[in-house]
Amino acid sequence: MLASVALAAGGTVATATPASAAQACPADNLCLYASTGFNNMGLRTVKTSECFQLAFYNLIDGDGILSYRNNLSVKAVLWHTSNVNLEWVADGTISAGSFSSNTSGNFSDAVLVCTGGRSPYWSQA
Repeated sequence: MLASVALAAGGTVATATPASAAQACPADNLCLYASTGFNNMGLRTVKTSECFQLAFYNLIDGDGILSYRNNLSVKAVLWHTSNVNLEWVADGTISAGSFSSNTSGNFSDAVLVCTGGRSPYWSQA
């Protein structure tokens, strides 16, 4: 009987959710993923007035951000620098409460994401 209980427990472990399953984004978090379908989470934050360099979260190699979920109460703006004068250029906005399971590489140039109206020009005091 003990062997059948152990076998049943082992069977449960063997049928656990595969690693490629979508990764949940908790409430009050911004989650950015390097793969479509909410897979390969790179950045997860609760900060509502901060900028993050995407290179630190493995989100600039390849196609960049390929899916996202914004459970924050504020928007997030993606930025890159222009080749001409190195000024910051906005790539797009991720509205509060929005999500996309496939961005089609729309944010492939982004190197920075800022939440809550923060911008790359806002100096830290």
